[in-house]
Amino acid sequence: MTENNEKYPVLEESLHNTDTVDSNNFVALKLHRFLITNDHDELLNLIDKTSSVSLAEALNLLSSDETVLFFSTILDQQVLGEVFSYIRVELKEKIIINISKKKVAGFLQFVQNDDLADFIEDLPKSLRVLTLSYLPAKRRQIIENLAKFSDDTIGSIMTTEYLAVLPTTKVKDVFLKIKQIGDTLETVRHIFIVDSNNKLIGIEALEDMMFVDEEIEIKDIMSKDFAYISPIADKEEAIPICKKYDLPVLPVLSKNGEMLGIITFDDVMDVVEEENTEDVYKQAGIAPAETPYLETKAFKMARSYVIWLIILLIINTFSGMIISRFEAALLTLPILTCFIPALNDSCGDAGDQTSSMVIRALATGEIKNKDYLKVALKELLAGFITAIIIAIFNFGWVMLEMNTNLINTDNAFTPEFIQQAGGIYNAQMIIAAVVSLAFLFGITCAKLLASILPIIAKACHLDPAVMSGPLIASMMDILTLLVYFAVALVLIDSIMPGELVVSYLSML
Repeated sequence: MTENNEKYPVLEESLHNTDTVDSNNFVALKLHRFLITNDHDELLNLIDKTSSVSLAEALNLLSSDETVLFFSTILDQQVLGEVFSYIRVELKEKIIINISKKKVAGFLQFVQNDDLADFIEDLPKSLRVLTLSYLPAKRRQIIENLAKFSDDTIGSIMTTEYLAVLPTTKVKDVFLKIKQIGDTLETVRHIFIVDSNNKLIGIEALEDMMFVDEEIEIKDIMSKDFAYISPIADKEEAIPICKKYDLPVLPVLSKNGEMLGIITFDDVMDVVEEENTEDVYKQAGIAPAETPYLETKAFKMARSYVIWLIILLIINTFSGMIISRFEAALLTLPILTCFIPALNDSCGDAGDQTSSMVIRALATGEIKNKDYLKVALKELLAGFITAIIIAIFNFGWVMLEMNTNLINTDNAFTPEFIQQAGGIYNAQMIIAAVVSLAFLFGITCAKLLASILPIIAKACHLDPAVMSGPLIASMMDILTLLVYFAVALVLIDSIMPGELVVSYLSML
């Protein structure tokens, strides 16, 4: 292990300065030292004082050779099974390949079925077959069935390790069973009552059973009113159900009512975190990553950036096309160019505000697809009120900009335009009115579209988060430019009839 010692000089140095590292790093430093010095007693002492999650996070910081050495050295199969559930996939593969079959089969019995199914699902075929060969035939079938479910369904996160009893079981026998096998189950907080065909007919909480006569049968106290979910339902569907009924455990049933498994509160929290992370990525115009940030290679990160940037580049081409088509208006009034960035950004931000609220409401179940008309009307009114306030403020702000030289107004107006407008001050007021009217229509339309697009996306079975951030901003840019130039053309033509035709001819 000399090579590993030389590979981690920073670890050895940091052992003498605990103020510079967090708890996981410090555990990793200790593990590293005890493993390379073969200090078995100190290693066991560290394991006794450290949780399985902390041990796994510490091993994730070490080399694969040291992780294999750790699994080879420790004899406590339960500890190894719990640690195995939390270490990186690459380390798991190394362990399966390099540790003896007997040792692997021993600690795999302490790995939860859903965790093991998630691991096996993404393995190469040869390694998947090898891992499954370490399992008893009955459990192997369970794991294979779990691994068949798509990653985005409830079946992929459910576990089959729960306590199910027949309705005629006495309460005292339930307690006895919990003592016998409770430590091998995902949870014993809720007892599931099934009939002879394994159909769920009731649920009872363990804490409620503590205060009843132990001689009565569980069917006499069970709750027959319970929530459940299908194994092929989207993972996100579990979130509003658990939230609505305040459930720590949610049973998973087949279409015939057969008990297939359960999902627990921690499973739902994982889904919440996963969905929130995915939404943040999509709102920023990034393809969601399947690996942690620090473990993602630069090329893979670049690929996640490039896809959306190319899409946005193509969409933004339309903005350039619009500007080129209205070049005559810009030749007549060059000052119009100065306000394009402010219009685009403000209307894009207005759309982002609404899309964020609607997407969040869709995610929490507050808004359904059928509510699209109510949402659209509400945002139309709110957008119009917002737009009026912004337009009034903008009128005064634009006048201030032009009269305090915040904007360079030299050659901003043609002499003909100033003459037709009745003077420079009137010309400035016309420009301020054009920009303000563009804000009025642009913000109102941006709010309306941003409220409808996420609902349309969900109705088309797309993630509503796609309709936010850069995508909404790019679409609002196109809309804003069309509104801006349309207003400008109407006012210019009303003040200087035929001037735009002359400008167009001069461009030819």
